Amino acid sequence: MNTRAVATLGIAALLILPTGRVRAQGLYDTGTNKTTGDLVDQDYWWARFDHEMLDLCLSQHQPEGRIDVRVGPAIRRLDDLIKKYPKHEDLPKWRARAVDVDKKVNPNANRGTAFNAGCPWEEANYGQLWVNWHYARMLLDDKNYELAFTMLTNVMQNYDIMLKPDRMKDYPDDLRAWVVNSKPEADKMFALAKAKTHRG
Repeated sequence: MNTRAVATLGIAALLILPTGRVRAQGLYDTGTNKTTGDLVDQDYWWARFDHEMLDLCLSQHQPEGRIDVRVGPAIRRLDDLIKKYPKHEDLPKWRARAVDVDKKVNPNANRGTAFNAGCPWEEANYGQLWVNWHYARMLLDDKNYELAFTMLTNVMQNYDIMLKPDRMKDYPDDLRAWVVNSKPEADKMFALAKAKTHRG
């Protein structure tokens, strides 16, 4: 085989065979091209929390004026996320749901009437615990141990508050059970984050 033929075959091989360098989403995949699934983004987890709390509020017939107070920021957060993750399929669906509810709220509904104790949408300790627990788990999978440690420090502080006697006595059973049953996993995650960041 002559030299020219060898060179031609070599070029053809480069076009056909994977080199190990090609990545469909760029050299550093930040997740912006994801179409489904959870994202390693704290705002994503807050948006998902809002989405789940909205469904809970509607099922409990919580005060519609107060729902509207929470829906506005939820929509704005989703707007920002959709710009950041334009291909993700769930985000526009969550936004459409929130917008639909927002349009149906009575404009004269009292925005100052608080949710009853069975809905923790405005419960900062529960919200931080839920969001940062899920975010930290993904950070650990992503080997971002420093940020995971920070998130889990907050998580553990909120367990101390949420697990006090009668703290969740009015919560739905599934929400209360999640807080209790997620604690052992949080302990493991925190131990891993501390070990990886040389904090004991």
